[in-house]
Amino acid sequence: MNRIRESMEGIRASRELKAGTLRYLERQRGRRRHTVWGRGAFYGLAAAICLLLVFEVGWHSLYGMPTSYISMDVNPSIELGVNRYGRVVAAEAYNEDGWDVLKHLSVKNKPYVQAVCSLLEDEAYRKYLANDATLVFTIISDSPDAITEELKSLDEGVPYRILTYTSDSHCMEEAHQYEMSFGKYRAYLELAEYDRSVTVEDCHGMSMGEIQDRIEGCRQHEETEHSGNHGGHHGGHHSE
Repeated sequence: MNRIRESMEGIRASRELKAGTLRYLERQRGRRRHTVWGRGAFYGLAAAICLLLVFEVGWHSLYGMPTSYISMDVNPSIELGVNRYGRVVAAEAYNEDGWDVLKHLSVKNKPYVQAVCSLLEDEAYRKYLANDATLVFTIISDSPDAITEELKSLDEGVPYRILTYTSDSHCMEEAHQYEMSFGKYRAYLELAEYDRSVTVEDCHGMSMGEIQDRIEGCRQHEETEHSGNHGGHHGGHHSE
């Protein structure tokens, strides 16, 4: 304001006019300051909101992104997508029995062990867990050991058999092309190594217990043949 006063000293005007002009200029200056501050606050608030939205979207993206997968196959075939925090963020069924379970039971946002227990305790699911049933867990993860150990702990005191395997994303991609869980598809691939006549369609209509029984039957047959050939070879050797 001093510069304004100095610039007005050379102007010939009444004191009232000078004083009024100075008051007007002072008011205008105050308004400009107020306007600049208001815009700055608005832009700052907008930037903070944008950062908050970016953080929230980023957090939800991380939370909702599966980093591990668990396939549960007995006859219902259900896949669980598990995020980096150990929470189930996706649940898909790959046969009608699986859909019958998931349509009335939500397991999303639960810790994966709790989600698995909820399925095993569900009335619609329990009817597939007879004494001769085989429940197969198949895991896809960068660090499957921890998941495997926790799922193995569920094996205590149950009347059915639990088997645990690991797989990979390539197997999952192929399985989904056939509309099959990657756990059941992995079992199909193992069976196909012994019996090349078996097809994906055959395994679609089989329970995991049936597939595992055929795998074990083929394995035992192969071991018997191998033992017989091995014994026959030695017998011939000694007869010479």
